[in-house]
Amino acid sequence: MVSIQQVVLNSRPGKNGQPVAENFRLEEGTLPEDLLEGQVKVHTRYLSVDPYMRCRMNEDTGVDYLHPWQVSRVAEGGGVGVVEDSKHPMFQKCDVVTSFRWPWQTRAVVDGNVLKKLDPQLVDWHLSYFLGIVGMPGLTSLLGVREKGHVKPGANQTMVVSGAAGACGMLAGQVRGTGWS
Repeated sequence: MVSIQQVVLNSRPGKNGQPVAENFRLEEGTLPEDLLEGQVKVHTRYLSVDPYMRCRMNEDTGVDYLHPWQVSRVAEGGGVGVVEDSKHPMFQKCDVVTSFRWPWQTRAVVDGNVLKKLDPQLVDWHLSYFLGIVGMPGLTSLLGVREKGHVKPGANQTMVVSGAAGACGMLAGQVRGTGWS
């Protein structure tokens, strides 16, 4: 058995309560040595902590598309890691992979169908970029500027971002400033 550390939801802060450190706990765990068909063992490199996760701490997330985290279970979200072993035909040792259902633990055995292979050369091996500028926040920013903001490259337009303190808002300003085409 392989020893791991994992972050578990310890308690719920309540719908209007502020999350506190005591809502989580760090536990020791183990992984099985042998994989089943379709499973992949990954070594976690980066985890993303995003504002939407606050909703997942409640029993009722307030939306149909988000499932709540379960008390005494490992939290999950966006993550990037490296394949250590695989019994899935799409993945082999040393592949860099990502998922929006990544368990918050140092290593994990996951269903290969929730993983997506990444090309680390696209980001010059800065793997955390896959959770930021070339991940969900970057795509959200780009689509927000182009599709919802109707900002056109090279046009003499002023753009105002009302939520520029967050990851997507901050990136939207940078996307606009690049003169993308």
